Amino acid sequence: MAAALQRLKDIRPGEAAGAVGEIVSQLMGCEEHVLLALEPGGERFVVSSAMGLPPERLQALLVPTGIVGQVARHGVPYVIGRTSSVGAAPHEAGLTACIPILSGRQVRGVLALFRMLPQKRGLSDEDLELLDLLRVQGAAAVSEPRQGFIAPYEPQLSYPLGEPASLRTVYLEPGGLMAASRPTEVTTILGSCVSVCLWDERLRVGGMNHFLLPTAPYGQAQSSRHGDAAIPMLLRELERLGSQRSNLRAKVFGGAHMAGLSAPGAALTLGERNAELARRLLGEVGIAIVAEDLGGRAGRKLRFRTDDGMALVKTLRAG
Repeated sequence: MAAALQRLKDIRPGEAAGAVGEIVSQLMGCEEHVLLALEPGGERFVVSSAMGLPPERLQALLVPTGIVGQVARHGVPYVIGRTSSVGAAPHEAGLTACIPILSGRQVRGVLALFRMLPQKRGLSDEDLELLDLLRVQGAAAVSEPRQGFIAPYEPQLSYPLGEPASLRTVYLEPGGLMAASRPTEVTTILGSCVSVCLWDERLRVGGMNHFLLPTAPYGQAQSSRHGDAAIPMLLRELERLGSQRSNLRAKVFGGAHMAGLSAPGAALTLGERNAELARRLLGEVGIAIVAEDLGGRAGRKLRFRTDDGMALVKTLRAG
């Protein structure tokens, strides 16, 4: 919740829709979502931002019908399993939640969440708190000109990930860190955040982190949310499993600039600073980076195998 509040406070003009998308995808683990601005008169929506939904699905959602239309008309949130789904339209199949975006008491748009990551078992209490925050703080996101929606894009890295019966699967939340001695497939969603993936080719153990900032802001304690703490912490966890640094290899992902390209001569973006720190710290400890997919303007869904270092990246690209 604190990270979401800070992200909304730090936005500059034109970045609000991207900030909402980061919160929904990274903090809530949603693979398919759309932010819709209500046109004057309330007869039609305009897409402010979206991720993972095909164009024909987005087109169907532009007319305020079904549950999404009810939320827009009455300003009452919908959450699967907690609210009646009577009146749902066929194109709303898989709808997990839909909330109104308010400016005062007036509905300015809606945020609809569809498919969540497989590891998610429904919406948690923290997810519901985030939705409530976006409901009252998200008006700027539906007041911006449309920047283009985010559609599925085939991964640039396409490793064949086997799934033996003994394979454990884990979803890594932002600020999380894990290391495993048994085969584990770790999934996370990255925007400006960076994940460093390490594995030991000899012992077949590995781990991954997901840090949001390169360093802790002044006055805050270091934690796994910060790269200069998260990378050493991951190293220590693997050393506890018996790894030596000379046997470790690294892959690094993320570091996107989700709000658009920087102006010429501008300071490094948050994503660039996260990526730069990861490269520098890994270089200082002598761990080779054998693959990376960093920067750009797109979010990424990452799957990483701790036993053999195989990775699959699905780019969620603006279109």
